[in-house]
Amino acid sequence: MPDHADIEKNEQASRLGEHVRNLRQSRGLSVRGLAAQAGVDATWISRLEHGVYTSPDPRYLWRLAQSLEIDAEDLYLDAGYSDGRTLPGFAPYLRAKYDLPAEAIAQLEAHFQLINEKYHEKKGDTT
Repeated sequence: MPDHADIEKNEQASRLGEHVRNLRQSRGLSVRGLAAQAGVDATWISRLEHGVYTSPDPRYLWRLAQSLEIDAEDLYLDAGYSDGRTLPGFAPYLRAKYDLPAEAIAQLEAHFQLINEKYHEKKGDTT
């Protein structure tokens, strides 16, 4: 018997799929049309819209958001990536958005970490 968390994840996946389907249809796009625009597989979009993925790839969600002209955060929240621990990190974002070599991404991520630590120290925040 599925537990409460599994049921909630399945309901969330269904809501996300319905939201993506509504956005796609409101823009007059077919599944294949959106897939081509976003650079993802049409089967993946179809499965997403049918609520198959309880933890969809954040990189693909970002691509869909760009194609649908919405903020990626909207889809991340719909997917349940809402508490800073489950949102994708800075490096996956950079890989998804920019065509940079791995070394450049590592440098940017390290620089971001330094800045983040600096501002948390200023606020007295230890988290």
